[in-house]
Amino acid sequence: MSKRRPMIMPRFQLMAVLLSIALLAPVAAAQPSVVEAQAIYNRAVPAVAIVRVVANGGTGIGTAFVIDSGGLLVTAAHVARQAERIAVEFADGNPIEATVVGYDARRDLALLRITVRTPLPALEVADSTVVHEGDPVIVIGTPLGRPRVMTTGVVRGTAQTVPGQAPEIFILFDAAVQPGNSGGPLLNNRGQVIGVVTEGISGPDISGGLAVASSALKASLPVLLAGARLERPWIGIAGVPIDASVLGGRRLGASRGVLILEVFPGGPADRAGLRGEISQSPPGDIIVSADGEAIEDMEDLLLVVGVHQPGERMRLGIVRGPNYFEVTLTLDSRP
Repeated sequence: MSKRRPMIMPRFQLMAVLLSIALLAPVAAAQPSVVEAQAIYNRAVPAVAIVRVVANGGTGIGTAFVIDSGGLLVTAAHVARQAERIAVEFADGNPIEATVVGYDARRDLALLRITVRTPLPALEVADSTVVHEGDPVIVIGTPLGRPRVMTTGVVRGTAQTVPGQAPEIFILFDAAVQPGNSGGPLLNNRGQVIGVVTEGISGPDISGGLAVASSALKASLPVLLAGARLERPWIGIAGVPIDASVLGGRRLGASRGVLILEVFPGGPADRAGLRGEISQSPPGDIIVSADGEAIEDMEDLLLVVGVHQPGERMRLGIVRGPNYFEVTLTLDSRP
């Protein structure tokens, strides 16, 4: 298991779920030389900005980069979607007010606009479908609030799926990232954008991060420019997979699945009449299938949820005590 860490500071998202990554074959460390990396950094960094946000009574920091010299910047949706105020800062340190043009939370992408008097330097967005394991990468961002820091590494996987988000759009890489890197560019050895940094990964098998592939960014731009506000789907529960620690000597109606600990009031699961371990008399309901797919843990459930849009319906197989039944619920947008 590898842990996903949201890359905005502080965390405006819900607690990140565990991401399971298959063991990858070793790849050649084809990182750019110090001289090459520095040259790429020097060309790219004028187009990279610090993002400062005010949201939910707190402040946070992320990263953005210019894709259009007229004042369009890309960042991560989880950086910007709940912001009450946004400012970006380039190397001169002067804050510039930014507005959200559109965002897509399922792909963790957002488009910002600032007013400019002179054209800005912009980064070229490359074709990520030609990216391969072992390709060198450079990340520029604002880790822990430090402006425009560069780290280097290699691609460790392409077409990765993150539970709860659009499938097969993420690039896995081993360059170091920290909270504050979200929204920054993942660059190839020509200084072109091949991804938008969204999450950190830490675990025994790999440390590094995930980036939304530039092909997904290119496909999303028309929708973002049109002002879309696309949210992630949500079923409105907190749950745990059934294992020995959960059983604790109890007899549950199922030996696998997700035990519902809490049903959030007014959410899809609540409207469907599901019961939680905490708020109702135990045991809570157990989710054993979703849209006909067997469910072993929360990752399984979130993968099925992630192929839907808010407002769509999905079918859950439920065990309550000795009884099995199915419910159909309508998904909400994740708060």
